[in-house]
Amino acid sequence: MATNQQRRERQRQNILQAARKLFMRDGYKVTHIKDVATEADVSQVTLYKYFDSKLALGHQVVLEMIVEGYADYQKMVDDHTRSFRELIQLMITTKTGYAVEMSDDFYQFVSDDMRGALGNDDAQQLYQAGKEKFWDSVITRGRAAGMISPKLSNEALMMYLDMYVQYFSAPTSHPAIGDAKTYKHYADQLMHLFFYGFIGDPPQSDDQSAKEQTN
Repeated sequence: MATNQQRRERQRQNILQAARKLFMRDGYKVTHIKDVATEADVSQVTLYKYFDSKLALGHQVVLEMIVEGYADYQKMVDDHTRSFRELIQLMITTKTGYAVEMSDDFYQFVSDDMRGALGNDDAQQLYQAGKEKFWDSVITRGRAAGMISPKLSNEALMMYLDMYVQYFSAPTSHPAIGDAKTYKHYADQLMHLFFYGFIGDPPQSDDQSAKEQTN
C-alpha cells in the first residue's frame, strides 16, 4: 500500500506531466492553471498545494525536462551498438524533432528560464551541473572512434560548446535569431553546423574503430 508521501509524489508528477503536455502543445501563456488542473484531474486548490503559481509550475517543468533530457541522451551515448557517427545523427534528429514538437511560446519560455530571465537561475545551474559529465562522455566516444582530432583539447571543445549555448541563451543580443520561431526554422541546420562544421556532412568512412568496439 502506497504511503501518503508516495501518493503526494504521484499526484505532483501527474500535475507536472499535465502541465508539460499543455505547455508543449498550446503554449505557456494561453494555458491557464484551471486547464492544467482539469488535465491532471485535480482541483485548482490541490494544484496550488504543490505549486504556488503558474510560473513556479512552468519553472519546475523546465527543471524536469533538463534532468530527463540528460538521462535520455546519456542512454544514447552509453549504447555502444551504435557507431559514433550514428550517435551524432541520432542526437541531431532527436534535438531538432523535439524543438519542432514544442509550441513557439513554450520554447521561448524554456529559453528565458534557461538564461535566468524569469526570476532565478536554477535551470541554468542544473544544466551546468550536468554538462561536463555528459559532454565528457560524448567526447570520449568521439576520440575512441577517431572522429575528434587529437589536436583539440577537451577544454577547447567545452569552450566551443559554451559559445554555442551562450549565443542561444541571450536571444535579445542576437536579433538575427531573436525568437523561438526563427531558431526552430533553422534548428536542423544549426545542429549540423554544431557537430560537423562547415564541411556540412559527417565523414563517410567507417568510424567504428577497433578501440571503440573493445569498450
